[in-house]
Amino acid sequence: MVKEKLIERQFILIINGPSCGGKSSVSDILTGRYGNIFNAKNDNMKLLISDYVPSIHKVVVQDIVLAAAKAALANNFSILKEGAFWSEPEGYSTLATELGIPLIVANVEAPWDVLVSRFEKRIEAKKHGIKKIANVEPDKFKKIYDSYIETKVDTELNFDSSIQAPEEIADAIANYIKSHIE
Repeated sequence: MVKEKLIERQFILIINGPSCGGKSSVSDILTGRYGNIFNAKNDNMKLLISDYVPSIHKVVVQDIVLAAAKAALANNFSILKEGAFWSEPEGYSTLATELGIPLIVANVEAPWDVLVSRFEKRIEAKKHGIKKIANVEPDKFKKIYDSYIETKVDTELNFDSSIQAPEEIADAIANYIKSHIE
């Protein structure tokens, strides 16, 4: 079944936010609803590297995913990217500028105590083989959060996933794109 496009024009959507903020939930809803969107998700590529080690492969994964995003754009897809601004600031904004494609940024976050609770639940789920997560270190989790806060992008689209369901956030982002991009 071919899914309906969100809009006819190509765009790059960055869903920015800290770990456990709700980015993947919102991304999964949007890519589940709408066609012609390439989810440029680094986690997908990490799974394809048999011996992935962040200190060795992180930049390689970013480069591969950005190259795949460029190929997707060349084939008339729009791009959805999670968390690009705090970890990969130049690639996607430069790409949007070079191609004259609208860049939309949405911040999906939650208060620190909520993020910590979600992180602890993910660690428990991993222990039981229910969930795969790359980071199980609280210090690294805090460092990632601090990096996000330091580099948070000022945007009209700011969501608190502790009070808004992922579906509501996805609806708001889709409505924003429909009303501001065509």
